[in-house]
Amino acid sequence: MKLAAARGLLPLSNEELLESVVTLSSDASDAVRQAATATLDTLDPEAFANLASQKEANAELLGFLCLWPRAGRELVEAVIFNRATPDAALMQLASHTSNPRIIEAISLKQQSLIRSPEIIEAILANPARSLEAERNAREVKEEFFEKQFGARMIAGEQKARSDASHAAEAEARDTVKVGGIEDLIRLGLVEDGIDDSLVTDYEQEYGPFDMRPPSPDEQMNIAQTVTEVFTEGTELFIDRIPVFQRIALMSIKERVMLAIKGTREARMILVRDANKMVAGAVLRNPRLTENEVETISSIKTVPEEVLRQIGYTRSWTRNYVVIHNLIRNPRTPIATGLNFINRIQTRDLRVLSQNKNIPDVIRQTANRLYLKRAGA
Repeated sequence: MKLAAARGLLPLSNEELLESVVTLSSDASDAVRQAATATLDTLDPEAFANLASQKEANAELLGFLCLWPRAGRELVEAVIFNRATPDAALMQLASHTSNPRIIEAISLKQQSLIRSPEIIEAILANPARSLEAERNAREVKEEFFEKQFGARMIAGEQKARSDASHAAEAEARDTVKVGGIEDLIRLGLVEDGIDDSLVTDYEQEYGPFDMRPPSPDEQMNIAQTVTEVFTEGTELFIDRIPVFQRIALMSIKERVMLAIKGTREARMILVRDANKMVAGAVLRNPRLTENEVETISSIKTVPEEVLRQIGYTRSWTRNYVVIHNLIRNPRTPIATGLNFINRIQTRDLRVLSQNKNIPDVIRQTANRLYLKRAGA
């Protein structure tokens, strides 16, 4: 049975097949190890793109994908930003990769760098690092390990891991006090001149909103969110992290208010909120720009309802970048994506027809339309 599994002869899903051959590649039997290694050489790394972005993915498999010599850069970057990827794998990757863009991606995963400072040292010791990767690593080292503020943040991280969610909540509250709208204005997270009636109208449409603080399971993962926002080029500041931690403890009503009246910085955080009412409220913010909508339409961690609302808004879908991003986003509802497929340019249809991260029906429709336009 082991040998059959190692040869990929059992009826397993892609993920199950990968898990079995990775495990069997370390088997005591030479024949099983050789068969598993040979099977690994036949697998297409891109077939595991969805696994790389799954929040509940097996950590051992993520570690393997991260270090698999045959994995492409895009797959490796997706694994890097998965919160379940082991820090030990990131440290090994940072030590040995010769790709400066991969090193740069690792340097942006602040939570891992703070938790495992040996990753910072691996980045700084790798001669292939880019100037940007070196700058990111040195900033984290200075802010979190060489300053008094950094020492407090590290202590807070350790306390949160040992005492679980209640200790984390207490740490965030002690770090930054945010009692109401005045504090948010003082912290520069609320835009001036936005009418409170926008919040009232939204609550009348969807409310009343819950005023209770969220349970630990409902709180945003601020470290992961900040990492994602950094990779998109939105300017955030390290000393803001305690502020964002406090926002994660706000009630739904408070977060909706901040989404509608908040700055770009707050909008890019809250549009990822798991509560669709909070994330959707960002689209009601009158200061929301078209460039931001382009960015939001490409984010793979926003709720489906946000992408659906963008697809329903004619003023936004006149923008080709927006509809192209929606169709390429695996979280976009299929009906929304199909609604725009005829407007996609021929050269982009060809790329879509080969994109394994989007639903099959979108990919197949793009392929048929491409062939029709190409006269094949």
